[in-house]
Amino acid sequence: MLSLAQDKLEKQRQQFLEAEKWSYYPNSQTFIELTGQLHDYPLLPYLEQNALLSGIKLSNEEAIARFLQDYDKTPLDSELRQKWLNYLAKRQDQTRFLKYYRDMGDDHLRCLNAAYRLQQSEFREQAFKLVPELWLVGKSQDKACDPVFRQWTEAGHRTNEMIWQRLALAADGGDHTLVPYLQSLLPKSQQYLGDLWLQARRNPASVSRLTNFPVKQPEREKQILIYALKRLVWRDQALAVKTWQKAADKFQFRFDEELDMARGFAIAMAVENHPQAEFWLEKANQGDGNEDIFRWHLTHVLRHKDWQHVADVIGNAPKDLESDYSSRYWLARSYEHLNDPVAAQKQFDTLSSVRHYYGFMASGKLARTPSLADSPLQVSETELQAIADLPAARRAQEFLALKRYTSARREWLQMQPHLTHSQGLAAAVLADNWGWHDQAIFAFSRLGYLDDVKRRFPLAFDAQLLQSASKHHVDPAWAFAIARRESSFMVDANSGAGAKGLMQLMPGTARYLAKKQVSNQVLFDPQQNVEFGTQYLRYLMDKMQDNPVLATAAYNAGWRRVQQWLPKEGVPLDIWVETIPYKETRNYVKAVMAYKQIYKQRLGQEQNLFKDLANMQISSAMTAM
Repeated sequence: MLSLAQDKLEKQRQQFLEAEKWSYYPNSQTFIELTGQLHDYPLLPYLEQNALLSGIKLSNEEAIARFLQDYDKTPLDSELRQKWLNYLAKRQDQTRFLKYYRDMGDDHLRCLNAAYRLQQSEFREQAFKLVPELWLVGKSQDKACDPVFRQWTEAGHRTNEMIWQRLALAADGGDHTLVPYLQSLLPKSQQYLGDLWLQARRNPASVSRLTNFPVKQPEREKQILIYALKRLVWRDQALAVKTWQKAADKFQFRFDEELDMARGFAIAMAVENHPQAEFWLEKANQGDGNEDIFRWHLTHVLRHKDWQHVADVIGNAPKDLESDYSSRYWLARSYEHLNDPVAAQKQFDTLSSVRHYYGFMASGKLARTPSLADSPLQVSETELQAIADLPAARRAQEFLALKRYTSARREWLQMQPHLTHSQGLAAAVLADNWGWHDQAIFAFSRLGYLDDVKRRFPLAFDAQLLQSASKHHVDPAWAFAIARRESSFMVDANSGAGAKGLMQLMPGTARYLAKKQVSNQVLFDPQQNVEFGTQYLRYLMDKMQDNPVLATAAYNAGWRRVQQWLPKEGVPLDIWVETIPYKETRNYVKAVMAYKQIYKQRLGQEQNLFKDLANMQISSAMTAM
């Protein structure tokens, strides 16, 4: 039975939804009556915002100004301020525009802000200081920037170096159609550089014709060469190396340029397992803290099981990497193969107390139960209530109750920078108490409190996950681990690639499993998303001959690609995982396997999954049909 307070809140939610429909008619009797009953309801400001949005005019300036002041630096501010600024700009009301302007990332408004400041003598020099940030982008800017750029240029602030920087941004990953315009701004003697950039962008192999590089602007020509060769090496290693060698005879490359080039070559060749990979990795791995090069160098020597070289690479690791979990684990593995079991045991023993993929692998090597090192955060009810009483938190909670998750996150996330560290942790616990697991998980990670295992790895949506996992004969700990890694239990998660919901199902995958079209609404429903997700896990286990590591890799990268990565001869599983070509999949597999172990123990099972994984061999025979 609902308490009186809960009953009142539920009634207010229904009144809010009704008032929202009338909020664009703020003078209607219905709206006035409904809002009168919502004077203490957390989301009342959103009704007030809607009312103001419906009446953007100068006669409402006082109400708009008061609202913007009251809700400054909250999500309630931005939509109203943006519409108000656009209204003022349309009226050419520069004084009011500048009074209310805030940088909200809108390029049109940013350009207008600079333009209006340039027209007022007291703000002119200040305005010129805003222009380089607007200019130095690799795309065409809003038309409102045109007069700004013209006055800036006439005042002598635009230099050839700035033109070059923008041209390079447009050519290297930006809008290449901007290059001819920027090229025309350069002195005639330098305009050939624009042609070289465009050729390098369209066809990196074009730089092999070094006669096109007259060494009239050597520093800029080298920049184009390095850009193109770092792309060419992924397509034609032999031509890239040959061209680089010839270019080195023609130009004087600085040490940092040679190192940059070596790193580009090293990673491309390591990924392809090219015969020259070791040469370039050695050349690129200068021990100056480049983590990618160190990782790829280690991966390369592991792929060839050169255990002395493994120890040497780790011995020359950057200072902050020589003692990380990965380095310690692989140093122990090298000791195993270099007939130093005592040193190996010592490393594994130290590492086995760590709640991490490599710590769990060390536990597997020692046949020891992995340590979760759980240390729940203690927060008093007073601290929790103090956060819950914050207006932004109250608004977020109400949006959650209405299942408006995006609005809830906007309020919650914009509140975070205004909290102290301890308040932030209290907010994480509060989010967990509300069942808002994704925000709790993200906050604990962001704030560096990693030992509250139960809150960081919650048994969220347990009824759905346990039931569907049992139905499709997959390990429930694995299903939990996948959901945790994919979305942190965010029911409305929606990736840039189109994956949706708790287990980040692609619509095409759901359609294949259902044998019919599946709506986004279905995929955002936790129960149905979990049903499809666990069904897909079963499908992948069948494809991968019941090997959960391969099925996990397939969930991320696709089963056909995983089959292509399998070696003909048996390879230790830990080496195979470490040499997965895709960094994303490599990290994904490590995370999911570690999470699976944690969820095993959270579900009351003491099984050490890594005991089997530490001794498993991987080969293409495992998926042979």
